[in-house]
Amino acid sequence: MIGIVVGLALAGGAVLYAFLRMQRLQRRLKKRYGELAATNRRNYAIVEASGEGVLELDAAGFVRYGNPAAAKLLGYEYEELLGLDYRVLINSGSESDAPSDVVRRVRYTTDIMRGVGALLRRKDGQRRPVEYRIVPVTEHGTSIGTVLTFRDVSERVRLDSLLRDMQATAQVGGWEYDVASREVHWTDAVFAIFDLPASHRIDTAQIRSYFPPEDMAQILANADIVITQGKSADLQLRLTSARGRSIWVRVIAKAERRSGKTVRLHGTIQDITDRVIAERQVRETRDFYELTLDAMPTMVTYTNQDLMVTYVNKAVQGWLNLSNDQCVGKHLSEIFSAEDYANVESWIAAAVRGEGGSVTYASVRDGRQRDWQTHFVPEIAPDGAVRGFFSITYDLTELKRLEGRLLQAQKMEAIGQLTGGIAHDFNNLLGVVLGNLQLLERSVSENPSLARKVHTAMRAAVRGADLTRRLLTFARRQILDPTVVDLNRQLSSIAELLQRTLGDSVEVRMVQSHDLWHTRVDAGQFENAVLNLAINARDAMVDGGRLIVKTQNLRVDSLFCHDHPQVEPGDYVAVSVSDTGVGIEPEVLKRVFEPFFTTKDSGKGSGLGLAMVHGFAEQSGGLATIESNVGRGTTVQILLPRCLDEQSFREDTIATQAAPGGDETILVVEDDADLRETVVTSLTQLGYRALAAPNAEKALRILGGPERIDLLFTDVMMPGGTLGPALAKRARELRADIDVLFTTGYAEGNVLGGANGGPGIPMTDVIYKPYRIEELAMRVRHVLDREVRVA
Repeated sequence: MIGIVVGLALAGGAVLYAFLRMQRLQRRLKKRYGELAATNRRNYAIVEASGEGVLELDAAGFVRYGNPAAAKLLGYEYEELLGLDYRVLINSGSESDAPSDVVRRVRYTTDIMRGVGALLRRKDGQRRPVEYRIVPVTEHGTSIGTVLTFRDVSERVRLDSLLRDMQATAQVGGWEYDVASREVHWTDAVFAIFDLPASHRIDTAQIRSYFPPEDMAQILANADIVITQGKSADLQLRLTSARGRSIWVRVIAKAERRSGKTVRLHGTIQDITDRVIAERQVRETRDFYELTLDAMPTMVTYTNQDLMVTYVNKAVQGWLNLSNDQCVGKHLSEIFSAEDYANVESWIAAAVRGEGGSVTYASVRDGRQRDWQTHFVPEIAPDGAVRGFFSITYDLTELKRLEGRLLQAQKMEAIGQLTGGIAHDFNNLLGVVLGNLQLLERSVSENPSLARKVHTAMRAAVRGADLTRRLLTFARRQILDPTVVDLNRQLSSIAELLQRTLGDSVEVRMVQSHDLWHTRVDAGQFENAVLNLAINARDAMVDGGRLIVKTQNLRVDSLFCHDHPQVEPGDYVAVSVSDTGVGIEPEVLKRVFEPFFTTKDSGKGSGLGLAMVHGFAEQSGGLATIESNVGRGTTVQILLPRCLDEQSFREDTIATQAAPGGDETILVVEDDADLRETVVTSLTQLGYRALAAPNAEKALRILGGPERIDLLFTDVMMPGGTLGPALAKRARELRADIDVLFTTGYAEGNVLGGANGGPGIPMTDVIYKPYRIEELAMRVRHVLDREVRVA
């Protein structure tokens, strides 16, 4: 019994134990179920709240669950999704496209799949690109369904497409280089730059072949710095593409570092060929204009609105004696002198306000005076603001000097026209008077009283001829016979004459420079000019004194020419005549070169002495200057241009009273009847047979006749349109062996030079009115006895 009881007790205990164990198990299961239910609710809530679409498909591929995001992305209501075939919802192309890899593998994959590029087909027919993930659902190794998650990446695809378009437009692409594996990756734009297909396999060895060796060396050197130091690099390189295109690229490289070590390089590469070409063209254009501006003598400056100089050309640098760096970046007032800045300050202020204008002023630097004209040209922005202004400065010094020369030339031209207008007729009259007085002189030689009167009249006639000659010289219309001479030799030949002319009370001293340059000048006119200066000096030294005639070589600079615009800078031979006389007052000194101006008593001076010297110097291409101190004396200097030719030597001829004659026939052509008669009479008395004609027309009739004519003696200036040189040409056409002698009281240089249709006239074939019978006789004989005749 006890055993039964014990057995029952033991059995009851086992049952109780089992019961208690079951209760504990139920509690654990209930707890686990609660936990699973909570997890399920949480997961459901997460799936429901997710922004990604989630579809659960059964084994046949029909939707048995879709979260709200999936319904929204696909454009369906939740109830409409359930039971739909997944192939209606996803594809990668148009209706005619073959099923995509996504479509084919959704039902059959046993692996998790993910990717980007599939297209969801919405209920309204639109397709949206998505990033997707496929998760198979298996049970006991058998697929019982699939979970498909997806996210709309339309904006991402749009931005990727936009980025690709921008890269293609800007011709810029990205690249990366793995330092450990040395693998290179390019974007499509980089392949396009290299003219390679996107599928082309690339390596570093191939990349090197596209760059020239010197640029490749630059790449490697900078790559080493980027890798070792982690710095960035920005390079401009030449590149030859796979198709042989020569282009310029900009390569930017940056380092990605981990634990202080570079593991990857990445950056961009851009085709900048157009920019390089444009920059080169801009640079070449800029260089061209800079060279042009630097070649200009005009000074060009650009100043901004703060009056800071940002550009100056070479002319500005040269005038200021400053370099470009010393000018640019400085305030305008810092580089110009206070005087120069003050001259234009108000115009600068106007230019800053946008008002242009010009101003003329003078300035002096290093003893050099310059006349300037500055134009101010504001630069105005489209919004009306003044950015700055150009100042363009012209050097008017030479222009003003030329204007001075022009005014002087116009004045002399007016005087020359007046002088030339009367010289011809006046010399004809003097020729008649002088010729007839000489004819009369021979007939009254036995009557002393009448002879004195004739001599007095002859002196007056000669004086009148001298006055005319001086007036022509002043007006620079005197006919000169310039030759290359040594002025030392010329002055030595008249030293004795000067001493006799000045008298014993005046000491004449010659100070001659060794190696004196030659000059081209009319020797006779030069001697006459020096003699005139000596006579003026004698009159200024009433009680005697010293006359110094000095020669020297002189280089004339631009500063001197600024004050004397009649001459050009260069080499000159200077002859100065100095006296120790009373000197000249400043107000008188200004007028001494004026014609007919004299301080001498009436009848003692014509007022043409210094005027003649001045005119002779200028007609010879030089200048006469005068300096004087009251009580200390006066110096007149004649400047004559240097001549590099060899000296011309000729024997000096002295006119004598001998009047050689002959028996030849001479045709005299002279429009003035009185002078024509006088010449014919004079020639007849010399033994010649003389024929007369008043003009070229009648002379040609005589020349066309049968009479023998040995010499044509014709005036240069004649009425009727045919001048002496043209008549001589026609005469030689009719009679090839005829000799010709010209005479003139005044003739333009172009007539004597053959510019009016006739040949040039040798100076030895011209006799100037008025002339003495002895001069006429010698010149006629000289021409007739010459062996070689002028063709």
